[in-house]
Amino acid sequence: MFTNLYILTTDPNFQFKNVMYPKIMYLFLLSIAFHTFIYAIFINLISYVFYNKFLSHSINLRLILVLLLIMIFGYIGRILHVKEIYKSFNYNQDKTTDYINQHYNSWIFTG
Repeated sequence: MFTNLYILTTDPNFQFKNVMYPKIMYLFLLSIAFHTFIYAIFINLISYVFYNKFLSHSINLRLILVLLLIMIFGYIGRILHVKEIYKSFNYNQDKTTDYINQHYNSWIFTG
């Protein structure tokens, strides 16, 4: 679903100004909204399982705001991290892409 966004944000030549293009901005906003919604539901389900009640409205609002910030800064961090890896591999695109793909997948399966 978000494969294009992953490919964009793991490309070491991606420029931050490209985020302003409507198609890319739409992908970012959709991904942030989708993941925030899923994580908020998951945390509420955990609360229900352990405490037999969902989180209150005010806690959910704070939770959603924090998750939105984490998602936004997470994408910025990913782009900056890829650029640093690219520099450490002496600007070798293939090595960088292989490294990122291998480690990204291992983090997904670890998580």
